[in-house]
Amino acid sequence: MTTIPDQLITHNGSFHADEVFAVAILQRLKGAHLHITRTRHPDLLGKVIKDSSVLVVDVGLMYDPAHNNFDHHQDRDLKSAAGLVWEHFGLQLCGGNTDVALLVQESLIDLVDQTDTNQNNILKTIDEHLPGGTAGTVSGLIGAFNREPDNDALQMEQFDKAVKTAATFLENTLYEAEKIVAQKPIWETRQMLTPQVVRLEQYCKGWKRWAALEPSIRFCLVPRASKNELVEGQQWQLTTIDAEAYPLPTLETMQAGVSNANDIEFAHKARFLAVFNNEATALEVVKLL
Repeated sequence: MTTIPDQLITHNGSFHADEVFAVAILQRLKGAHLHITRTRHPDLLGKVIKDSSVLVVDVGLMYDPAHNNFDHHQDRDLKSAAGLVWEHFGLQLCGGNTDVALLVQESLIDLVDQTDTNQNNILKTIDEHLPGGTAGTVSGLIGAFNREPDNDALQMEQFDKAVKTAATFLENTLYEAEKIVAQKPIWETRQMLTPQVVRLEQYCKGWKRWAALEPSIRFCLVPRASKNELVEGQQWQLTTIDAEAYPLPTLETMQAGVSNANDIEFAHKARFLAVFNNEATALEVVKLL
């Protein structure tokens, strides 16, 4: 297990999601607040990049994990600071569970990486397809904590706030990933109703992740996690893995194809989810797929 130093240096001025998340990762792993200095002073950086007792993140033009240097600006093929830190410490933070570490990377760290390094010209794609552009991304939300770049004291206060917010994102993502991995045995005991419809005995949060490994699976029938107190017994929900490619039938089609239309509690207009008051009605709709 790697020991996390007490001292961390990152750049001053405007801060970005990659170093903010890198700090949040390191602080969570350390279990204590790091002493952070924000500077670009070349003499100081020249010393600390040779000193493994100091973490140097997103500054210093050096990627050398053995000496705790995690900058990427000297090589466009490197991940962002968050990605480099996660690559080196992520598995340790996840208790050695590779499935959890990979899920956190895919669902959070890679989002920061792609935006920060503009992988595959992602910024253009975001601006074209996401209302508000990058302001609506994780990187945009963290970047909004910035104030005046030349006001060091205020920026330090804002940086701390941003790190706390990133820590909350990280905590939530870890929780989700751990839960998804813990529920994998539910998926492994699935029943195939048809070659494209799987039935699960329990609600399984990560079913789409596991189903993606089996391209023939398009729909999932599962007991509903939340309960309508006005309905006796277990409700069931039918979900599609891709509403664009494999939409559920319309509400009208489902109502015409079941014995009791009143047992269809809800059918989303986007045709990705439907909820039924009993399994028998849900199975009638499965026959329509």
